Amino acid sequence: MTTKRNTGDLATVEEAAAELANMSDANVYRLEQFARLRALGFAWLDWRDVLHEAIDRVLSGSRRWPRSVPFIAFMCGVIRSVTSELWRARSSRPETPIADLAHDADGRTIADEVSDRGPGPEKEVIARDILQHIAEVFEDDPASLGIIRGLAEGLTPEEIQQQEKLNARQYASARKRIRRSLARALREGVI
Repeated sequence: MTTKRNTGDLATVEEAAAELANMSDANVYRLEQFARLRALGFAWLDWRDVLHEAIDRVLSGSRRWPRSVPFIAFMCGVIRSVTSELWRARSSRPETPIADLAHDADGRTIADEVSDRGPGPEKEVIARDILQHIAEVFEDDPASLGIIRGLAEGLTPEEIQQQEKLNARQYASARKRIRRSLARALREGVI
């Protein structure tokens, strides 16, 4: 492993490795929960892969820790970056119409051999199951459920507040409840 020299306020790879090794159980748990939340939309990706990729980027030196940023916040940023890159890569893939697919040497279409890039039946079942569990978690909290629905529809916070008749403080409180309830549901294996 090559040692990177300290440049300004950036920690060395060794300093970041030491910080990782000495993290409290509570901070390890926080990182795991954050990785779980960020990986929820990827049916094909395990949250552990997201966390391991973030750690790998830090230990390889491709992501450097600015000392002015708390280490746990830095690691959450790396996790966020990993999943954002995955979303961008997935959304930038061109979709291939079935009619444009090549034929084999016998002139037969190979459409059956090409997997559909859209959600398949398995992913749809998983997504419906997750949505059902989320609805159950928030069945007694209509404000939180309204916010979740609004976010799923792509509404802005202001539009959601207007639709759900919430002021800014009520909206912020409900968002905190959402984060805490989802973290608890993930911890308990409900979602």
